[in-house]
Amino acid sequence: MKLNGIEDIVHETLRAQGLDLPPPPWTELGQGVWGVVYDLQDGTVLKLVRKRGGLGSPAALIFRETEALKALGGRRIGGFDIPSLIGHGELHLPSNPLFAPMEGYLRMSKLQGLPLGQNLPYNPDKRQQVAEAFGAALADFHAAADGHIDREHPAFADPIIRAATQLKTALRSPEDRALADEIIDTWQARQRNSSTFLHGDINFSNVLLAADGAYGLCDFAEAGFGVAHSEFRHFEERPEVRDMIFLGYQAASGKPVDLDTYYIAATVNALGSLYFGGAVQPGVAANDPRTGIRLRGMVRHCAKRAGLHIHDPQEG
Repeated sequence: MKLNGIEDIVHETLRAQGLDLPPPPWTELGQGVWGVVYDLQDGTVLKLVRKRGGLGSPAALIFRETEALKALGGRRIGGFDIPSLIGHGELHLPSNPLFAPMEGYLRMSKLQGLPLGQNLPYNPDKRQQVAEAFGAALADFHAAADGHIDREHPAFADPIIRAATQLKTALRSPEDRALADEIIDTWQARQRNSSTFLHGDINFSNVLLAADGAYGLCDFAEAGFGVAHSEFRHFEERPEVRDMIFLGYQAASGKPVDLDTYYIAATVNALGSLYFGGAVQPGVAANDPRTGIRLRGMVRHCAKRAGLHIHDPQEG
C-alpha cells in the first residue's frame, strides 16, 4: 500500500476542485513559518499556507498577497519583476496526522533566479555592486508601486504597526510587551503624512537575482503602506551588506536613509526573531540559551539605537 506524501494529497485534492496541476514529484523551493513553496516544473509555483504558523491570520496573509499580486503581478515595478497570480483558493486536505492543516494555496508564475542570500558574490567588490544595485532597485520599486495600489485598501495597513500590535499580544514577557507598546506609540507619533507602498518583508529569501542581473520580488503577505525606510528592518544582522544597500538606495532615491526610522523598525524585527527563536516554532529560544542571549542582545542593540526604553527586571 502506497503512503501518499503531501504533494500527492495536495495534487489529488486540487484536481478534485477542478485545478489541473502537473503530477508530483515537485521541487520544494523553500519553507517559512506559514507554509511551503513548490516548483511545479511548468513555469509556475504553488504556495501552500498552513492554518497555524507565525503571527496574524493565514486568511489575512493570503488576502494581502493576492490583492498585491492582482495589482502588481506580471509586471516590472521599479527595479523588480513581480510574479503573476494564476489562481488561489481554499485547501481542505483529508485528515492526516503527518501534515499540518492547510488554509489555502496560491499559484503564481515562476520568477527567474535564486534567492539573494544564495547569490551574493564572495568577492567584496562584486558583492558591493550587487548590494548597491539591489538598494537602487528597491528605491525604484517604492517610487513606482504607489500608482498601482489603492491607498485606502483595507488589507494594506502599516506593516510596522501590524507587526508590533501582533507581538504585543504574543510576547510572554511584560517587559517585551511594554517595549512593543512604546514602539507603537513612538511610531504613530513619528508618522509622516506621506507613506509609500511597502513589500513589508524584504529579506534575502524573498529577493531573487537572475543570471542576467535582473531582480525579482516574491511573498507579498506582509505588504502595506508605511514609511519607506522601515523596509530595511531585516538587515541589521548583516551590517556589511546593509550599508551597501543603503548606498544604492540613497543614490537612486536622492534621500539619506532615516536611521531613527530604520532602528525602530529593526527593533520590531528583533522582537519578532526573539519570539520565533530563529526557527519555525515559537518559543525555541528558551531551549538554546546561546540563541536566546544573541536574540535578546539584538533587541537591546536596536532599541538603544532607536532611543527606546528597555526595562531590565534585574534593575528593579
